Amino acid sequence: MHFSIARKKPSRPGKRRTLTEKTAKELITVLDKPFSEYIRLKHSDENGYCRCITCGQFHFWNGGSIHNGHYINRDVKVTRFDERNCRPQCLSCNSYHSGKIYLYRQRLVEIYGEDEIKKLEMIANLGGGYTAWDLQQMIVEYRKKVKALKLEKGL
Repeated sequence: MHFSIARKKPSRPGKRRTLTEKTAKELITVLDKPFSEYIRLKHSDENGYCRCITCGQFHFWNGGSIHNGHYINRDVKVTRFDERNCRPQCLSCNSYHSGKIYLYRQRLVEIYGEDEIKKLEMIANLGGGYTAWDLQQMIVEYRKKVKALKLEKGL
């Protein structure tokens, strides 16, 4: 039997690894936080409350009861960080009701139009993803956007 052991990049003792030292998979995990914060902040009012795209209930952007919901499952890498695919969605709709995808799609069609949602679906079906460099750039970009929105909204 032959076993292969996945090699990690060498770590610096006592130091956190930089973005350039992380794998694409690790970078996706890092990007999830600022991207999710950005989506929730972007779609929140001046007091920090967002409306769930599917049920319409309001929740504070950072309370744990509102998520960054995805119309196309986040396992599809090419649309995972596409802003058209993401909206604030309450915990109940997103987790307990499997995203209420039919309603989610209806709302996105109202916002973007049927043609744009069909394009998004086509992109998802083509597959693909992001390079490590793309992910590094997006992490920097969304961290800046989150900081700016927090300042703008006084949150």
